[in-house]
Amino acid sequence: MKRWEQKELVQSLRRQGLSYREILARVPFSLARTTISAWCRDIELTPEQFDRLDRLCRGGNYRGRLLGPKTIQRRRREEVEAIKATARAEVGRLFGNELWLAGLMLYWAEGSKSHSVAVTNSDPGLMHLMMRWFREVCCVPEEKFRVQLHLHSGQDESSMKTFWSGILGIPVHQFTKSYMKQEGTGHRKNVLYHGTVRVQFYNENLLQKILGWIDGIGDFEWAASSTGRAGRS
Repeated sequence: MKRWEQKELVQSLRRQGLSYREILARVPFSLARTTISAWCRDIELTPEQFDRLDRLCRGGNYRGRLLGPKTIQRRRREEVEAIKATARAEVGRLFGNELWLAGLMLYWAEGSKSHSVAVTNSDPGLMHLMMRWFREVCCVPEEKFRVQLHLHSGQDESSMKTFWSGILGIPVHQFTKSYMKQEGTGHRKNVLYHGTVRVQFYNENLLQKILGWIDGIGDFEWAASSTGRAGRS
């Protein structure tokens, strides 16, 4: 049975009001409970189906056990939407700040858009600017930064860490294990090449704020271009 067929069968059983345990017992294939949960998260059960599952559930509170995580997820979505909305509203005020704008444009092009705040590049000047942006605009605590180098075989890891530590202003003990790429057709011969560096830290709210700024820049530019077209017509 193909994956999409498995998903359709699981969702069909859920719409009938079956519990995840009952679905696992019915399907003719192996499946993780977390997969069933993910496939069925948007399926709404009727009050009668909840009543039946409450009677089957040990402790009689199936409805509460199911809706609790959904409530948490909904609240988090609302928090993220509020963070992004606030960030979008700040764009007009921040647009004249050259450091804010330059760093945001670089992050838009080079930065991670999911899971963590991170920028990867091999240009020392660009990375030095991004560190100013993280420190002065985003106010990231120094101890949060983690650095990983991507190097080619033959490069001295210790000297590369020392080089990038000076560029980034991050002590070597905050560097993680380097990734070493074996020589091949893409091997860099330039002796001035210092590898690729990734600066990363985890702050979900800041990531959503940055994404809100990026959305706001798009809105700001669209509004400005629309005004210009209207003025020329």
